[in-house]
Amino acid sequence: MRRSVVLLGILGLGVMGVWAQAAQQPAASPPAQTFNPANFTGTVTPHGTADIRMNRYHFDPGARTKWHSHEGGQVIYVETGRLRVQEKGKPVQELAQGATMHVPANVAHWHGALPSAGITQISLSFGTTNWMEPVSDQDYKR
Repeated sequence: MRRSVVLLGILGLGVMGVWAQAAQQPAASPPAQTFNPANFTGTVTPHGTADIRMNRYHFDPGARTKWHSHEGGQVIYVETGRLRVQEKGKPVQELAQGATMHVPANVAHWHGALPSAGITQISLSFGTTNWMEPVSDQDYKR
């Protein structure tokens, strides 16, 4: 009987410890790196990044975004595969793995995979994204 009480006590303490740890809030974000002017030559001014979003997406063959624009532009890096992209009024382009593209502010565009192969991209989007209509099959296949 005494052994059971001791075991239940230890088990209870363990459960309480796990519960207490789970109740603690994780840090909201990693610690910010402090800007150190000694690491630069000349005048360098840090800017906030609250309006920048970084995404990493895989698109299956034929997958693509809708037409859209970004208030401050977008930078797209082709991590794997070939990217199909088009800015409104321009021809469709294909970018090879390792390529980077800059889409200017407020320029309507779409991007995605080739019809026969997937792609992984990393994008930096600046400001608000304005989503528009789907890309037609006719526009996609140009």
